[in-house]
Amino acid sequence: MSDSQSRPPHPSHNASLRRDFLVRMWQAGIVISTAGTNSRPLLAADIVDSRKRAPAQKIALLVCCGSYPSGDSILPARKNGRDLEAALRRHGFEVEVENDLDLHRFTAAIERFRKHMAMLPNDGRSIGLVYFCGHGMQIDGRNYLLPAGIATNDPKARELSINLQEKLIAAFPQRYPGLGVAVIDACRTTNDTAGAFNYSTAPEGCIVAFSASAGQVALSPADPDKNSFYTQELVGALNDVDEETPITDIFELTRLRVEKTMTNHPAAIVRQLAQRPHMTTGQAGVFMLGRTRVLAASRNAEDDAYAKQAAALLPGDVKKSAEGFLKAYPNSRYNAQVRVALAGADDALQALSSPFVRLSVSAFQTTKGDELFMTDLRKALRGDKDAAERISLMYRNGHNGISQNLQRGEQWLRYSALLGNAIACYELYRSLAEKGDPDAEFFGPEAVRLGYRPPKGLCGARKSESC
Repeated sequence: MSDSQSRPPHPSHNASLRRDFLVRMWQAGIVISTAGTNSRPLLAADIVDSRKRAPAQKIALLVCCGSYPSGDSILPARKNGRDLEAALRRHGFEVEVENDLDLHRFTAAIERFRKHMAMLPNDGRSIGLVYFCGHGMQIDGRNYLLPAGIATNDPKARELSINLQEKLIAAFPQRYPGLGVAVIDACRTTNDTAGAFNYSTAPEGCIVAFSASAGQVALSPADPDKNSFYTQELVGALNDVDEETPITDIFELTRLRVEKTMTNHPAAIVRQLAQRPHMTTGQAGVFMLGRTRVLAASRNAEDDAYAKQAAALLPGDVKKSAEGFLKAYPNSRYNAQVRVALAGADDALQALSSPFVRLSVSAFQTTKGDELFMTDLRKALRGDKDAAERISLMYRNGHNGISQNLQRGEQWLRYSALLGNAIACYELYRSLAEKGDPDAEFFGPEAVRLGYRPPKGLCGARKSESC
């Protein structure tokens, strides 16, 4: 993770960032005190002004490659593109769909997208999304997307492919606040276990969502009239969102739906190879999709109950309030957000119960830290492994209003690792091994279990793997 992920935003963004943050908190019923600051209280006029702004500009590029040699074609690819296009247009995206691109056309499509992104206003509200359905491979710890017509066993496959990090993700501005989303549904119609993309982290201002965790195979039915498992649930999640929902919640909801669908599938091979989608987030602020409910006059008991649930901080309190809300309002419009919060709280409680974490409640009860720290604190306590890693970096470097505390930094890194951050596991393994700490024997194998494969230069020769 780059050091820039823990830096405060550029001063030119502060006013609009703070206003948008307060507006969102006001909508959720959370009162923000401005005592001791130079900011005036939030006025009703601020809410009106915010809602009179033009809608956020949102663009998407969908690359659907289904035609591959050696019987490896992905039959659902084009249906994936059609259905996802419709779902994104429902949320106001301008969408370009490209099918079966060769390397030249794939490269040109990414360049068009990059130029389009560069033209969007730098207002902290624009969203760019790139979706890829097709085959991919991992070589020496790096990830590649295969254009149509390229076999994974082609000796020139790497030269004929798109480097995920250096080409596709680099097309996003990578700044805070701002959002670029890369969705990688690298599927197979066969059931071999060759492996999947290497574990990676998203840069600043980006979200990267994979259809499967590192080391897993992504499955897809051999039927052009069906979606791949992941895209089916992503489209379903997008179509089910009727109110403002954080984009990260949509991908977490997709993960929960994929896991439920595959673990309950009638085919034994699907249950056996059930994939677990993986998302990694850079520091990107809070971006919403869905219609907006703004007027305080329209608030009811359900809105107030959700605001109370959203205000909970500690994982135990989040879990308790989420369970109570779902029991009281089983068909709520906030159902998706609350179910994601509940799942995240369960993950957080499980991680905090590990003897390898050693993070006490006192670590969460702090009045220090700037807005970015507090935002990441809330995310981390709801199971966000990447936010936990950023907090670790803040403590280790003494950034974001936090005094340097190396011990606390290591505790947060351990917490991030137990939430499933494979790179945090590997970093801990190396640092603990140098100190002779026996905990290194846990974090080393855990990094491997989570699918992290260091680049060849860091760990010696490794065999190339494809997904």
